[in-house]
Amino acid sequence: MSDWLEIISQEESENIEFKESLRLEEEIGQTISAFSNSNGGAILGGVSDNGKIHGIAIGENTLERLANYIKINTDPAIFPSMKLIDIEGKIIVVIEVKENSDKPVFFKNHAYKRVGKTNQRIFSS
Repeated sequence: MSDWLEIISQEESENIEFKESLRLEEEIGQTISAFSNSNGGAILGGVSDNGKIHGIAIGENTLERLANYIKINTDPAIFPSMKLIDIEGKIIVVIEVKENSDKPVFFKNHAYKRVGKTNQRIFSS
């Protein structure tokens, strides 16, 4: 857990992205494509861009719905690792994405690459 606190304190980077809400599905999908096409990374849901930990209320099917959304909208299909962690009494969702050997990975017909702490569209299918 202390490792995640340290990561959060260092701000977003080429392999770390903060999302205050899991409802930002488009942005999450773009980041998953970018991480898959780059060196991998982790998305921390429940953390604002400035590193403030808000936590997330997780519904019964929240992670399953997000996993299905990612699978359906990525080509080749991506199956990221998702886990819940407790930081300071708040629930954070950690979505870990590995670099994919089958590139490019598209999200909704666009491929992205991670450059610094931004997702850059590299081309469309």
